[in-house]
Amino acid sequence: MDAPTLREGTPKLSDRARDAIREQIISGDLPMGSALRESELAANLGMSKIPVREALVQLECEGMITTRPNRSPRVFEMSPDDIRSLGELREMLEIEALRLAIARRALPLATRLREITGQMAGALSTRDSRSYKLLDNAFHHAIFAECGNVYLEKTHHMLSFRIQALRNKLSREHELNARSLAEHEQLAALIAASDTEAAEALMRSHIRDTTQNYLAQERGASAAPRPPSRVMQAEMERFAGAAMAAAGCDAPTRAAVIRALSHASSLGVDTHGYRLLPHYLEGFTKGRLNPAPELRFLRESAGAALLDGGDAHGARATYAAVDKAVALARASGSGAVAIRASSHFGAAGAYARAIAEEGLLGFCFCNSDSFVRLHGGAEKFHGTNPISMAGPAGDGQEPWLFDMATSAIPFNKVQLSRALGIELPADTASNGLGENVTDPELAEMLAPLGGEFGYKGAGLAGISEILSTALSGAPLSFELPGMISDDMATPRGLGAFVMAFDPAAFAGLEIFTGTVRRYRDAIRGSSTAQGAEVMAAGDREWAEGRRRLVQGMTLDQTAVEALARFAEEKGIPPLEVVGG
Repeated sequence: MDAPTLREGTPKLSDRARDAIREQIISGDLPMGSALRESELAANLGMSKIPVREALVQLECEGMITTRPNRSPRVFEMSPDDIRSLGELREMLEIEALRLAIARRALPLATRLREITGQMAGALSTRDSRSYKLLDNAFHHAIFAECGNVYLEKTHHMLSFRIQALRNKLSREHELNARSLAEHEQLAALIAASDTEAAEALMRSHIRDTTQNYLAQERGASAAPRPPSRVMQAEMERFAGAAMAAAGCDAPTRAAVIRALSHASSLGVDTHGYRLLPHYLEGFTKGRLNPAPELRFLRESAGAALLDGGDAHGARATYAAVDKAVALARASGSGAVAIRASSHFGAAGAYARAIAEEGLLGFCFCNSDSFVRLHGGAEKFHGTNPISMAGPAGDGQEPWLFDMATSAIPFNKVQLSRALGIELPADTASNGLGENVTDPELAEMLAPLGGEFGYKGAGLAGISEILSTALSGAPLSFELPGMISDDMATPRGLGAFVMAFDPAAFAGLEIFTGTVRRYRDAIRGSSTAQGAEVMAAGDREWAEGRRRLVQGMTLDQTAVEALARFAEEKGIPPLEVVGG
């Protein structure tokens, strides 16, 4: 007996899914830029994820959705330049279709347009904006249907979903729709009179006005730069502790994360400070981060050890490695600890500083998921792969503190710039072609440190890469799951590496600290170019730390709002800010 087959004419499940999702995009039920999760779509459509996945592939080919690695597909978006370009193309196509339709099918077209405008008037009178926008689309489509050129009609059809999605996103004002109706009625009358010149002029004006209206409403809908709030450190630490407790974190994890985040935020390194707390809380609650990890030293010798972080937060694992490295260095002069099965740890300088505060010279390295192109490259290869070093400078003296990403900027700088609505520094980030951009929304990868000599930054990234992976068995940058991902349930398994050297085992602590002071004083006292300033490593951070001790830390509004939602959800006292 033959296997059962679909009846002739019965659409495949993937085609039904494609058509349904396309309709939801065009109607605005799935707005531009919204995430498309296979499980949710499958549940809404009453089918498995397999046909939905096939449908999404087809929709990507149509340009209706976009995909990125480790992220859910999203409905297409349009920038102001895209909107302008679409308006220009509409003008060329529709005026030519209008000219042909009047010459070939003026009477049938006029009859059809009068029918549509009558329905538009009915929809407008009942404020049925959804029906009105569908009829608006039908009006313009009718012109192409009657122009007698199938290729012109197909070209318009390929663009119509973008035009209609714009209508659904931006054309929400009743008054604008009323003006639009009057123009459509006048256009129908001019077509009935075969007044081609006047009809073309009105169509051109209508499209240009509509495009400008879209742009004006888009600018109004765009978030203006929002100044950050200020939060006193004690309050920030109180809230962070309560929030992590609500997320199930044990006491050592809470203490380590607070220590690392306070290091960054108190010294003005906001990219790696408390703005990351919402991200970490999501990781704790969804499974990426182990809130109560079991840390294990798998190997240990006189001056080296290997730590399995148990999928802990990076701060929890790395501070444990710091303690071990310090103990090893006190016993044998030097100590190095490789870390695996860890996660993002914030600012690398926090851990080198912790070693310096013990009177030792400290280094910290790590790799991270690929986000930095190679010099001359056009794909993500290295992570931001920081290098930090800190050492004591004597009693009452701030430590020497050096902390740098081997990329031109850290990735969190891109996120912070997006949140604040500000541009990136020149030559620090690139689009997907490897071309440098300053708009953070266009940044798809970072440039290596060094500008036209970026091979040096890429080489430094390789040092962090090898120390963090080859000694620990952790994945290379391009093998790591992304930090920013819809999957917050899968541990990332990052590696890191810390080293501690006891000056007492070499020339002695006093010689070390005295040399650091002389070196730093010489830097601070060196001649400067006109209008410039020379600073030693850490000078900027320590000065900012003194200001923030009085004025409070800064926290961008995106993070403030995310933490407010978390507090409400968990029923904990909210974060108290002291001003913007």
